[in-house]
Amino acid sequence: MKTFLKHYWLSLPVFLAVLLCLGILLMLGYPTSLDLLVGLLELLVILALPVSWFFLTRKKEWKKFAVSFGLSAFVVLTLCVFSTIVSMSSPDGFGRSHPIPPDLQYDIPLKSSDPFIYESKDQTAQVDSTDLNTWLQIWDNPGQGGIYKYDFHYGTLPAGEIFLKCYEVTDNIRLSEDSLSVKSKVAVPANHSFSKIVGKQEFIIYEGDFGDYYAARIEVWFRDVETGAECKLLEKIYRVDGWMR
Repeated sequence: MKTFLKHYWLSLPVFLAVLLCLGILLMLGYPTSLDLLVGLLELLVILALPVSWFFLTRKKEWKKFAVSFGLSAFVVLTLCVFSTIVSMSSPDGFGRSHPIPPDLQYDIPLKSSDPFIYESKDQTAQVDSTDLNTWLQIWDNPGQGGIYKYDFHYGTLPAGEIFLKCYEVTDNIRLSEDSLSVKSKVAVPANHSFSKIVGKQEFIIYEGDFGDYYAARIEVWFRDVETGAECKLLEKIYRVDGWMR
């Protein structure tokens, strides 16, 4: 093994590049029957490289060490950037798999001409409840699919937290469950009159692709700070798309 690592020091970075490329292809949905084997080989090469560098430096073969280390770093950085770009540009097909029912009533988020302001002079938030003191409005971030902000008006509430839960309408799939409730959360003090409780709080829906729209039920929830009890305050169906990571 020592002889192999000393004589094939240059082959290891090349082999690593090949294995990482195979790993990217497997991630993109190509036949996955070899994914475990590729993963094990990648692990072996990653472990073998530092051992190889150790032998090279011990023998003071600095030039070989520099080439091997530099090539390995270049391979890893290049393929990491490439895999990130590919994963962001590869559609997940969520919207196409969940078309909006033709008879479904839904709203479309208001768009802003300025993505940093989330306001528009020719658009006003619409009251969507029979109770004029209770309404929800979603704002769309232009050019950034899946990134939204919301306004929420409500009446009397004890101290607690407002947050969102979102579900795809046709199959009732919870959207971005691990992050959306946390990202949308807003602490509110006890209030005894109508007020804008939440103003332009950002949240992100990850499922789906830019412009590949589907219907989502956006629910506004409240959690009492003292008892921890949760209750749903309002829900509304919107046409949304996802943020391509």
